[in-house]
Amino acid sequence: MATKPGQWMVTVTISGSNRLGVDADWSDGKTLYIKAILAGAVHDWNRENPTKAVQPGDRVISVNGVTGDAQAMVREIKDRNLLLLLFQKADEKMAEPSREDSEPVPVPGVARAGMPLTLPGMPPRTVDILLEIRARAAEKQEAQKGIARKPPPKPSNEPPNHYEVLGIEMKADDAAIKKSYRKLVLQWHPDKHPARSEAEVKIRQINAAYETISNPLKRQSYDQMLQAIERKRLNIRLETQFIKPRMSIPKEFMLCPLGSSDKFVRIVENQLLVQSRDEALGVAFQEFFQAAKFSLWWLPEVNNMCRLRARETAGQGMEGGINVSFTFEAGQEEDDSIESACELSADQDMKRCNLIVSASPFSQGAYRFEGAFWPGRYMAYRSPEQLRMAGKVDEGNDVADFVLVDFSAAYKFMTTSEVLKGAVDSQGGAEGGYVKLSDLRADLQVRLYFQQMLGSAVWNNKDFETFFEGHYEEWDFDAKNLS
Repeated sequence: MATKPGQWMVTVTISGSNRLGVDADWSDGKTLYIKAILAGAVHDWNRENPTKAVQPGDRVISVNGVTGDAQAMVREIKDRNLLLLLFQKADEKMAEPSREDSEPVPVPGVARAGMPLTLPGMPPRTVDILLEIRARAAEKQEAQKGIARKPPPKPSNEPPNHYEVLGIEMKADDAAIKKSYRKLVLQWHPDKHPARSEAEVKIRQINAAYETISNPLKRQSYDQMLQAIERKRLNIRLETQFIKPRMSIPKEFMLCPLGSSDKFVRIVENQLLVQSRDEALGVAFQEFFQAAKFSLWWLPEVNNMCRLRARETAGQGMEGGINVSFTFEAGQEEDDSIESACELSADQDMKRCNLIVSASPFSQGAYRFEGAFWPGRYMAYRSPEQLRMAGKVDEGNDVADFVLVDFSAAYKFMTTSEVLKGAVDSQGGAEGGYVKLSDLRADLQVRLYFQQMLGSAVWNNKDFETFFEGHYEEWDFDAKNLS
């Protein structure tokens, strides 16, 4: 491709976790104005091609031959691995968009996308109204910044402290965890404890703690959750301005409320419920998580605006699909004390189902969903199982931060018992017979589980015996014959 003076071609490859690595403004609707160079493919290009380095102030004017449509160029960047980017050097004719020229919306991640709006059902004035509403809300929020607030009290629905349950320190190694678990199982086994009812409750807490802390992946997520909860309590906020939800959120995901690592938003008989697997009695592993699968339908008019959809209807376009929706009345835009239940609906009214997604200020990998036309109203989990659009979510017990777990990683939530049961069933245990412990330990699926999920060798006989004793309601273990 022939280039004009002040223009040059940049060729980069996007793969795996490697991003393009630019913070760009596309409010003119035609080009991508480079505001900052971040870690990623462009940064690598600059290092290898110093004479053709991309700098803040430059503009992308073509992506793989696509020109004149900023939205189409962004879509091309998202969909392609090999990118041919035509850059225009910064000059007086193509200066950074001024505050007067851009939309007056001082809200990070919320701005007009910068393209002519001719979509059915979305007249140009609608976006102007939306941005005006959000601008007023931002001004109100800015005015309240100087008001000192006390850290919120410890929430009543705070998750259990698994380390305290096991009586170990947060830095405890695998040997210390096993030792403590073995001691507690002997101490609290209901058949050996004088207060059986109390022991039954206690042994379940011990098993739940051991299931999480003995699994490195679950333990890491749990530790991050505890840190996020403490940051929220102290109102210590993360830097989120460089997080791009559209680039970071998985295509298919599960919504896990912060502080409830075993709970997920599920669709049950066309209702939205927040449930753990223990609460969904009789529901198999795959069935449970299939009902927890969601996706986002991104909308072009405003950055980070989307609709949250049941995954099976995700591809039905802007005028189709089953969306998470809510109902507020006209005139309630600035009253964040008014709430609404969240429900599933085929209604495509943008005021009922359009959301603005933003990164959580407290937890990495978590996001918030705010009503696009209802600033300050966030989708929130309210114990025990409600999902609501509510305001003042950082002042009470409602949880507005959701960890978006990639659906392809659902297998990580399989419990040790489920893995062992699958192995036992495959060896004839499903018919009521006993399986030798040596055969169970040698099972390929069991060995892979310990190697890949727990990062350790298969337990020895003593470890298995302790586990079966602790899970006495699920397992009948013959210690004499090791089966």
